[in-house]
Amino acid sequence: MPFRDERSATVEALASGRVGRGMDAAALATGNESTRRRTDTYRPEEAPMTRIVDLSMTVEECDSAPFAKEELYFKLRPIVRWEDKGFVSNMVEMTVHAGTHIDSPHHFFRDKPSVEQLPLDALMGEALVLDLTFKGTANSRITPDDLDRAERALDAKGIQIPPGGILFLRTDWPKGHKTTDPAWWNESPCLTKASAEWLVARKPRVVGFDFAQEEKGVDYQHADEILTSGMRVHRTILPNVTCQIENLVNLDQVPSKVRVIALPAKWRSESAPARVVGFVDE
Repeated sequence: MPFRDERSATVEALASGRVGRGMDAAALATGNESTRRRTDTYRPEEAPMTRIVDLSMTVEECDSAPFAKEELYFKLRPIVRWEDKGFVSNMVEMTVHAGTHIDSPHHFFRDKPSVEQLPLDALMGEALVLDLTFKGTANSRITPDDLDRAERALDAKGIQIPPGGILFLRTDWPKGHKTTDPAWWNESPCLTKASAEWLVARKPRVVGFDFAQEEKGVDYQHADEILTSGMRVHRTILPNVTCQIENLVNLDQVPSKVRVIALPAKWRSESAPARVVGFVDE
């Protein structure tokens, strides 16, 4: 629901990067009016109506990860039940790659930063959405020519891909599919190694996908084969970005240029679940 209040102005300022340019982050976080009057050149009444779009999957219980059938995808284990104590408390067993999540470079490169080391300022700002919905069908392979076509569509809107930005690839593959279904993986569009190199050449700091991007081919075709494959797309992209975001949803609900925040759980691990949101002015 659209809103326009002090909290909206704070979130909008964080997402747009205005904190640090005449704004005091502590004042924003505490809402201290006297401090803000001294430091803040941006006023809540200047904020447009803002709609928040959740770009994150809901993760539900599933006993088997499609890419590792012997492992749990996401499973709750009750510690306290409603009928016993009048409240509920659970522990959870899961893969860190469940649902929408952030992969750090440490996922494939031992000496690279893991999730808890990622700089937060890299995970918020303006994202560009490459429209690849014309490749959002089963078993499509996204090539450099396809990415060129999507880039030309941005150019036609007066939008260029800047180095150091956030780049989301939209196919709308999540519509009608669930990541707990092996078909989500087995039939998903994918990138080729050449298209991964195309992305790296644009020098983004963050890349995000709404499809299972790893290239299918000689050594990988089905979800349960991916862990024994060469994983060429991951190995091409991850050493050249701050991180990548997998399993985005609802990219059809945001424009080609959108402010986003993508924050992972602060886990000392190669990957972690993330809540990714977009902010759309109306």
